[in-house]
Amino acid sequence: MTSLNQFAEFILRSERLEDKLYSPENFPEDDFSLPFFLPDHPARGAKIAFSDKRSKIPRLEHLNNEENRIFSLHHFANHELMAVELFAWAILKFQDAPTSVRKSFYRTLLEEQSHLRLYLECIRSGGVDLGDKPLNYIFWKQTPNMNTLEKFYAVMAISFEGANLDFSEIYRMAFEKFGDTEKAAIMDRVHKDEIRHVKRGVKVLFGDSTKGIDQWHKYRELISHPFTPRRAKGTFYFPELRMKAGLSPEFARELGLYEDEYEGTTNARILKDVLGIGGVV
Repeated sequence: MTSLNQFAEFILRSERLEDKLYSPENFPEDDFSLPFFLPDHPARGAKIAFSDKRSKIPRLEHLNNEENRIFSLHHFANHELMAVELFAWAILKFQDAPTSVRKSFYRTLLEEQSHLRLYLECIRSGGVDLGDKPLNYIFWKQTPNMNTLEKFYAVMAISFEGANLDFSEIYRMAFEKFGDTEKAAIMDRVHKDEIRHVKRGVKVLFGDSTKGIDQWHKYRELISHPFTPRRAKGTFYFPELRMKAGLSPEFARELGLYEDEYEGTTNARILKDVLGIGGVV
């Protein structure tokens, strides 16, 4: 693989999980003269194939059990694999993106690979492998709504990775609560990287000097119902993390206030009893 496009195509077209974890030693040349193919969905072998079967992440109060902590990481590993594939998809999709953005895609992809390796090492040490539970394709369902560079970042960075700012913090706290420092450390590593990932999205979306409440309005214009801002926050919302990632205080406030028909589906008592915090604000 001599080019960035060829690397991205390899990630998407290989069915093997090991291939999706391949990382070049150096940044591949961004050579646009070589032909490539952009698939509608990633190739996956039977073990890691997408499934329509529902597989819920274990509830927080059940994380006193080691098996449930492992299956929580299995859930997050699936998200990381989808992120690896989708940033490869973005490399191929957005050929006209500035070089800085294409390099950002590549850096983020490598960091998602590193997260996936951490999750895999941990769950495999516990006798579980990726695909032992059904793997959803929630991220890939959004590709029709990511047909521009700005929409891609609105969905992937501000929404999905933004929500993981909350989830990685919640599960770090939960693992620590039950004395699992190894898994808590993994979540802390992921959390720190996710802040950078959201920052990269903020830079692309709002680098035109969009500030204050205008960030919120622009974001709302870029996403389409039934995908809503609810996807951009976890079961507990930490507004300070959005500002740490470069979003405006007004954006953070509006996201916290946002409600839709999916709001309130989480048992707020669990968050309070297990972690000593309330539900979504």
